[in-house]
Amino acid sequence: MNWYYSQNGQQLGPVPEQELTRLAATGAINANSLVWHDGLADWQPLGTAFPAALGLASAETPQIGGYAVPADRKDLVVQQMREGVITGLPGTVEYGGFWIRFVAKFIDGLILLVPNSLINVLIVTAMKPGAGSATNEAPDPAAMAIVILPLLLNFAIQGLYSVLLVSKYGATWGKMAVGLKVVTENGGKLTVGRATGRFFAELVSSLTLLIGYIIAAFDAEKRALHDHICSTRVIKTR
Repeated sequence: MNWYYSQNGQQLGPVPEQELTRLAATGAINANSLVWHDGLADWQPLGTAFPAALGLASAETPQIGGYAVPADRKDLVVQQMREGVITGLPGTVEYGGFWIRFVAKFIDGLILLVPNSLINVLIVTAMKPGAGSATNEAPDPAAMAIVILPLLLNFAIQGLYSVLLVSKYGATWGKMAVGLKVVTENGGKLTVGRATGRFFAELVSSLTLLIGYIIAAFDAEKRALHDHICSTRVIKTR
């Protein structure tokens, strides 16, 4: 689609959407600059006629990758996102690859090391001689519960850490540190339910001898197995 725009009182154009976006990114035009294309009844402010050029969002405008996209262009932009690059929007979308995601996971592991270590201390203490029985008798059910409970608590802490951060901020602290964000297939924010499902789906990636993680290195959109299951993407934010 070709656009005409007003700059310093002059009507210029036509230019393609990509050029209009570039002009907005460089400050040559702004949200109040008047634009027009064939089909519009009259000239309109850029922020109204083509908010995607500014990265603006409104309640009526769907978002893809954090940018506002007119409804009549949504399918095209989704396809471009799947190909790894979105044109006609400020910047590009780049998927987080295997190694940068590995680094993020490593950082998350270090962060969780403190609560996990405390839990391990509880486990070791529970397994010391005398925790259950000093003889060869069957283990005391209460002592077994003390061993199992920390394991469940460990799992719960990891789940809360992942679900709460991903649903609220789009990333765990590890992902934030390396500039990654988890989004839906349309670039939207994950709900608590979807973030929870992704956490449990990640268990499947772990139980496949880590193959579920490794496939991210060969997938066109850098998706791990749990991303395929939950239709999520991990993108770079910087």
